[in-house]
Amino acid sequence: MKIYETDNNEEYIKFMSDYKEPIIKEQTDVHLDLTNTPLLVDVPNIDMLSNEEYAMLRKNGLGTSDASVILKVNPFITITELIAEKTRTYITEEEKAVGDEIAVKKGRDLEPLIIQKFEHFFGQKNWKPSDMYVHKDFPYLKFNFDGVTGTSEQYIPCEIKVVTKKGERRYNPSKAMFIENVGWRPLPPNYTKSNNSIQTKAALYGIPPYYYTQLQQQILGLNAPFGYLSVLFENTWTFMTFFVHRDERVITDIIVEGAKVWEAIEEVKNESKNS
Repeated sequence: MKIYETDNNEEYIKFMSDYKEPIIKEQTDVHLDLTNTPLLVDVPNIDMLSNEEYAMLRKNGLGTSDASVILKVNPFITITELIAEKTRTYITEEEKAVGDEIAVKKGRDLEPLIIQKFEHFFGQKNWKPSDMYVHKDFPYLKFNFDGVTGTSEQYIPCEIKVVTKKGERRYNPSKAMFIENVGWRPLPPNYTKSNNSIQTKAALYGIPPYYYTQLQQQILGLNAPFGYLSVLFENTWTFMTFFVHRDERVITDIIVEGAKVWEAIEEVKNESKNS
C-alpha cells in the first residue's frame, strides 16, 4: 500500500509502519479484545437476533446511527421522532418493515463483498464484530461496527455502505483515498481542527454528514485516531474508501448532546411508568 507524505498524516503513517498481523484470523464470530478501548460487551452475538429483537434492543441506548439525529444533521428523522422511537415499548409496523426494504437488504447482502474488497486492496484484515458494545463512561452510547481493522493495540473502525444512484449526489469521489480501477489518492488534510460546521467538514472529506457523525462515534468507541468509510457505488459497481480524522469537537458534542437526549428519553419512560 502506498502512503502519501502529506502534512497531516503522521499518525496514519506510524500506524501502518507499526502494523502487525492480527491475532484473530477468522471473519466469523469475532469478539474484539477491549483492553485498549473504553468499551464493554453490552449484548453478545447480536447476529443471532431476529430483526424485531434487534429493533427492540436499539431502544436501550443511542447507537452510532443516532449520532446524526442528536447533532441535527440527519435529514430523515428529528430528535422528537427519535425520542418517540426509543420510548415506545413495542415495534411499529414501520419499524418491522425496515429490515425488508430493498436498500437495507442490499446493504446487508453486499456488506461481506465490500469488506472483502477492502481486505484485497488494503492488504489488512477487516472483521465484523459479533457483539454490541457500550461505553464504560457514557453508558447511553452503544456501538455496533460494520467492520474493524488494525490490531488489538489499535483498532480502526470501517463503516460499510452501499451507495445507490440516488445517493451518489451526497458523495465526492475526488476526495476518496482509494478508488477501484484508479488507485491511491493523497490523504486528506485534517479538516477536523477547523471551526467549520459538520456539514462543511463532511463535504471536505467527501461524505454525507450523517455518516461523518456515525464514524466519529465509532472512533470514540475504539479510541482511534481516524476511521474509514468504505462504499460500493451501485451504479458503476465501484469500490471506494474515504479517510476521516478524529474530530474531538464532534465527539464531545456526541457525548454532551447525547446525554441530554437520553435524559429526555428517561424522563418520558419514567412518566409512562408513573401514569
